[in-house]
Amino acid sequence: MELSQVIDWSREAIRLSLQLGGPLLAVALVTGLLIGIVQTLTQLHEPVVGMVPRLVMVLLVFLAILPWLVGHWVEFETTLIQSIPNLI
Repeated sequence: MELSQVIDWSREAIRLSLQLGGPLLAVALVTGLLIGIVQTLTQLHEPVVGMVPRLVMVLLVFLAILPWLVGHWVEFETTLIQSIPNLI
């Protein structure tokens, strides 16, 4: 296996992980910011109040985009496995 192939597959794996994890992290960030603003306005600084809505929103978005996530992941793995004979 050549070094360029290792670099290409590593780059593709990192790009895929950012692509698959990005939407969930963005939802957690936006929800956290909104809950933080509400907590500041109401002066209610309870950690559970900030964590539960964030967890619920990430779970809902995860369930909504699960087919898309699995499709991209399977496509990447299929391509990776099919390229194994070319590496030998």
